[in-house]
Amino acid sequence: MLLWLLPLLTACSTPKVLRVENQMLQRENVELRDKLATCSTQAAPSDYLTTVDMEGVARFIARAGYPDVEPVSERILSIPVAGNNTSFRINVQLFEREQVLFMVAAGYLQLEAATSSKSMVLLLTQLAAMNYEMLIGKFQLNPTTGAISLSAEINLDDGMGYQTFQSVLGHLIKTADTQHPTLLSAASGLGM
Repeated sequence: MLLWLLPLLTACSTPKVLRVENQMLQRENVELRDKLATCSTQAAPSDYLTTVDMEGVARFIARAGYPDVEPVSERILSIPVAGNNTSFRINVQLFEREQVLFMVAAGYLQLEAATSSKSMVLLLTQLAAMNYEMLIGKFQLNPTTGAISLSAEINLDDGMGYQTFQSVLGHLIKTADTQHPTLLSAASGLGM
């Protein structure tokens, strides 16, 4: 007899328990929505640009330790770099429509540095091998001018943080400087 009474008691309390649980979940939902609303109204931290513009990029460059930034045009800034192995410029260009920040080590190396056609092949092979190994940045050859450059880009769809900018810029500068002797060696026909 007691077994028949137990299902009836639990069946009657189930809707009541569900109602209480539903009310608790609704209160928690309201609290979470309030917290979310305050999060979206807070300003982005100073080390993050939600909308990337050249003024913000210039601030990030100065913060990274390069105060001698020269504006080349409205959308291009140029940074002189004196490395341990060579000197060059990093040009930083903003492509607003494409949401890309493009950085390139310019004035880095010329194809004319190759002393013969054999050393030119060695240099181009070395560039291809380096490009295969690198995750950030790629060497490029301008066939019209013979300029060899190293470039990287940052996608700006969600803005840009200082740490990301500084990491890419630092990696680009370090790679360009450390790989320069290897490329010069290949251009002179001395091997890789």
